[in-house]
This record gives sequence, structure tokens and C-alpha cells, in this order.
Amino acid sequence: MELIPAIQRLLDELGRSADPAARDRRAALWRAQHHAANATHTLDDLRRFCLGALSTPRSLGAEEPVRGYREGFQAVLREIRRFETAGPSEARRET
Repeated sequence: MELIPAIQRLLDELGRSADPAARDRRAALWRAQHHAANATHTLDDLRRFCLGALSTPRSLGAEEPVRGYREGFQAVLREIRRFETAGPSEARRET
């Protein structure tokens, strides 16, 4: 899928930070990348996957949402939007 390089770039930007939010964001990005790697999935499938993950909030014990996890899926949704508005050739040039 066309978005895998953009997701990889987001993962590279996170590096190996031990920060819990970065760890959770990395987990969300890995899940999205894995979903995108399926040859039968489209951008709409990836969008639905991310929105589905955001609609069922994960929590750490007493109602504290895992902020980084949500931020990771939101970043993928922003990349999908950027890709769709810029077009494939423009999106590739920006990465």
C-alpha cells in the first residue's frame, strides 16, 4: 500500500524512546503498518481500522486512556488525509 513509507517515516521519527506515550504510539503505528501490508486492504480499509481502534478506547487501570496509542492512529489518519488531498505523486515527494 502507498502509505507504508509514510508510516515507516513516523516510526523512524519516534526512534527508540522509552517514554510510555512513544511506546504506545509505536504500537499503534506497527498495527496500522501491519494492516496496510495486506495486499487486499485499501486506504478505506486502513481508515476503518484506525477509526475502529479509536472508537474502543484502551485504558490503563482506572479510566486513564493510553494517549500515545490514540495519537499513533490519529497520525495515520492524518497521513491518509494528506495522501488523498495531495495525490500520490505529491505525497511521495514530501516524504
